[in-house]
Amino acid sequence: MEVPISPLQAMVNGMSAEWQKGRAKTQMTLGGLIADLEKLPQDARVTGLGDMASYRGYYSDLAIDPSGDRTVADLLAEAKSCMGKVFEGYKGGDFTMGENTPLFVAEWGDCGDRLMGLNTGASPIVPVTAKEE
Repeated sequence: MEVPISPLQAMVNGMSAEWQKGRAKTQMTLGGLIADLEKLPQDARVTGLGDMASYRGYYSDLAIDPSGDRTVADLLAEAKSCMGKVFEGYKGGDFTMGENTPLFVAEWGDCGDRLMGLNTGASPIVPVTAKEE
């Protein structure tokens, strides 16, 4: 049996969804990362982007651990596996990730930087980040 949502919770959920849409317009999203990775040589190396988890700052967003070092193919496979996947938030709750999910570069439990893109001119490829506003 599904538990009904209170009007207050519905309002909070709606506000949270709008804030997430705003973040998605100003930084890289899961769908954007997948699209960018699909265009790159799959054997190229990527450093600074490791495992993905619910972000400490906004549980509905994804954090990518900055200690990673792997191939584009490996990062792409993980990113694709996150589409539609339910993650547990840092302090609880279930959050489904999708194409418009904003991405951050942060260690587990920390608030990090917004992922803005990939520096594909570097070897290995590195993330381009910006401080949270």
